[in-house]
Amino acid sequence: TFYKWSAPGVIEIALLADGVPADKLYPLDLDRAFKKLDTIKSDIVWWSGGAESQQLIASGEAAFGQLWNGRVFALQQDGTDVGVAWNQNLTAADVLVVPKGAKNKGSAMKFLAAATSPTGQAKFAEASGYAPINTKAKAEMPADAVKALPDAHVEGQINLDMNYWAEHRDEIATRWYAWQTK
Repeated sequence: TFYKWSAPGVIEIALLADGVPADKLYPLDLDRAFKKLDTIKSDIVWWSGGAESQQLIASGEAAFGQLWNGRVFALQQDGTDVGVAWNQNLTAADVLVVPKGAKNKGSAMKFLAAATSPTGQAKFAEASGYAPINTKAKAEMPADAVKALPDAHVEGQINLDMNYWAEHRDEIATRWYAWQTK
């Protein structure tokens, strides 16, 4: 099962599956990626949101897939027998922002301070399975929780090139949606 929207991940997975070394993924060879995806296209079960990816795995409709690690963590917490193949796992950063002109800027900044504090990040990581951004958070977490985080599996980890995606977003999206509909 794969994420259906044009976003970093599936193109890179197709190229890796076709033998492209991780350090040679960019610039993305879209022709090669779509040719590889053509070989499995009729078997792909698409998902459009994280909850749907969980449901597809939990129900058995999809035997495996590309999921956000926090979604796999939630499945495991619910007792679903599912694991993670960390080899060549893809990683990307996320952000928290306060929009310019926000009416409650002071409250928003207090929230961000609490959410990114060591305690806030430790609680978030334990509850979600996502790695904390505050390097002091792990000191407040049980050792078994720290071992389950994605950053405990950095060997072979692949950082998605978000700058490349930002520069080529429209080109990739045009090809992606045209490929899906044919």
